[in-house]
Amino acid sequence: MGQLDILWDYQAFDMKMDEYENMRRNIPLRYRLIELKNYLIDQQEQLIKCNDEADKKSNTLNRINHEYETIANAFKTDYDIIDNSQVKTLKQLEEMHKNALELKEKLAKKEEELKNLLNDVQSLSNKLNEIRVNIIKGKKEYSEIKVKYDQEVKKIQKEYLAVKAKRDGLRGKIDDSLMEKYNNLRNSRNTAVVLLENDCCGGCNMALAALVLERLKRGDKIIECENCGRILYTGKSRQSS
Repeated sequence: MGQLDILWDYQAFDMKMDEYENMRRNIPLRYRLIELKNYLIDQQEQLIKCNDEADKKSNTLNRINHEYETIANAFKTDYDIIDNSQVKTLKQLEEMHKNALELKEKLAKKEEELKNLLNDVQSLSNKLNEIRVNIIKGKKEYSEIKVKYDQEVKKIQKEYLAVKAKRDGLRGKIDDSLMEKYNNLRNSRNTAVVLLENDCCGGCNMALAALVLERLKRGDKIIECENCGRILYTGKSRQSS
């Protein structure tokens, strides 16, 4: 068996390994795992935003409570003045009445603000609960699918390694210079060794010159396509070996 025969088999194993890599990348479960991962990341980000919003609502509630207490204390101060009979003039009483109306208006606004805040807090709480449930469900589905995905990957990896072992077993039989040429072509052309098909290059379909065909028939050296640079292979050396 000549160098090209061995290299041809080496390439066949290489391409089979590529197929297994594509199979692993294109497992449907893999795409679902990616979707779930992105979904969980999004839910976590929403959870963080909601927690930040909850902190802001808490600060707002503290502010309203403080302002409410200030209004209540003002009411109490005026009440104590009246209760202790400290009102001396009608003008003073009118001022206190005016002040009471203003405080009442402020109190009504605070109560409305508090009502709206509590509604917002309830909506936020519902959203937080929904996000937490979504995260739990998402993680559960991710874990279940990951088990199945790992099983499929393990099966593909086993077959991949078996092919790789066969390919690597041929490496020592191939000249280093030919191997270097092969690797360079594989990196740029995907296929490095191509069959001669109807006197044309099996890679780029270019018709080969008569001199090139004659050299191929003699099989005395490695011949490359003048157009694409791929290594030409007739397959004849295998039959005659």
